Amino acid sequence: MLNYLILFPLAAGLIALILNRGGVKIFSVLASLIILALNAKFFFDGINGVDFEYKLPFKIANLFEYHVGVDSISLVLMLLSSLMIFLSFLFLKIEKKAIVSCIFFLEFAIMGLFSSLDGLLFYVFWEFSLLPLLYIMGVYGKDYRPGIKFFIYAFAGSILMLLALIYQAYATYKLLNVFTFDLEIWKNNASAFSFNEQLLLFGAFFIAFAIKAPLFPLHTWAPKVYANSPILVSMMLVAFKMAPFGFLHFCLPLFPDASVYFIPLIAALCIVSIIYNALIAYRASNLKELIAYSSISHIGVMVLGIFSLNILGITGAVFYMFAHGLVTGSLFLMAELLYKKYGTLEISHYHSLARKAPLFTIFFALILLASISLPLTISFVGEFLALLGIAKVSLLYAFLAGFVIILGAIYMLAVFRKMFFMQQDTNLESFSLHTREIITLVMVAFLIFSLGLAPKIFLNPLEKNVNSLVELMKTRAINQENINFLNHIKGENNVRFR
Repeated sequence: MLNYLILFPLAAGLIALILNRGGVKIFSVLASLIILALNAKFFFDGINGVDFEYKLPFKIANLFEYHVGVDSISLVLMLLSSLMIFLSFLFLKIEKKAIVSCIFFLEFAIMGLFSSLDGLLFYVFWEFSLLPLLYIMGVYGKDYRPGIKFFIYAFAGSILMLLALIYQAYATYKLLNVFTFDLEIWKNNASAFSFNEQLLLFGAFFIAFAIKAPLFPLHTWAPKVYANSPILVSMMLVAFKMAPFGFLHFCLPLFPDASVYFIPLIAALCIVSIIYNALIAYRASNLKELIAYSSISHIGVMVLGIFSLNILGITGAVFYMFAHGLVTGSLFLMAELLYKKYGTLEISHYHSLARKAPLFTIFFALILLASISLPLTISFVGEFLALLGIAKVSLLYAFLAGFVIILGAIYMLAVFRKMFFMQQDTNLESFSLHTREIITLVMVAFLIFSLGLAPKIFLNPLEKNVNSLVELMKTRAINQENINFLNHIKGENNVRFR
């Protein structure tokens, strides 16, 4: 069944290439809905204890194994990916079959990546995911140069990750006389690395994932890519949490000592990223750039929550990944709607939109309130738990990271006031939402508040796997001070979410 979920988007992408313009729109919505339904079934089956894992009994090209499996962390992020693709196809009127096909190929890569239990297989899917994005940016984007910059950054990070994977496999061969990229073997055996080797390998993985996240100071490719790319590229970049998943999949379980050692440096990078990008967002004149800088600012909270190395922080970070993908992706959809109607995303162009488009204003306000983590919304739960987990490590880190809420409220509410309520002579025409747009936004609003009010549907299954991850780190750590630190973290955060 897991193979069906991985391969179905690939088949959908191939079918989309042979459809006519009229058929591709209906097909994209129906196929993405089927994939979303499969993801939802997997998630609820996973909650009920069903184990999803598959492994071919032979190596591919005598080099790596097809070994896939999922836990609650993978399932939540896969569910987010399929949800945002479905909402995008439903909301947008996409008739170019090349774009639809690329998005399905990208979804195939993402499903494979989140379920990979082989390091080299993970790398293959990681690299394959770049191709559809680069094609869409190059053919349909406003400017090809940001896409080139994105490729250079991503390729440089990927080379570092590949070298680290090969070294890890070689070290396993020296230890067990088996040359393998199987993550289960890597995690279930005693560490083959000295502390210095852990630092180097951790650094290689961290840089690769920090580029893709993106995290300061490796984020400079992102704002221009978001602003100049087709809306689907912007949507997919914020919806697919590949890099934070990489931190959880590689950095924490494989290099626990390095993860503890680098906490101060990572905290500094995350806090600078939070505050710096929030300040730039306040000065942004383009709506998509504002959303992009806001997104990068909030990613700092996720990464810092992951490296709090405790159950509260990591669980909150994963929940916040889902919230961030849903809310920020929806903001990009709203921005695209304005662009289609008025032909510009310059904030200064818009005034009194509350009178021109009252229903649009209501939905924009609901999503905006979620983006600033208003209590009872989905973002509040994830951000609060992440900050609480960070506070267990350092109150100073939590205090500084908490500026994301204050600064986010300032620039988001300021731009909302300018665009929707400032009275000024304007030639803006009134507009109303189409039925498909209303259905999409109602679904988004429902998820924002239902998961804000009842988050335990995600939190309880996540807690189990996060607890196992923290326990694995404690088992694999070789430095006694780090073991004591992880024991202390584990003892303080044995909590059940209600």
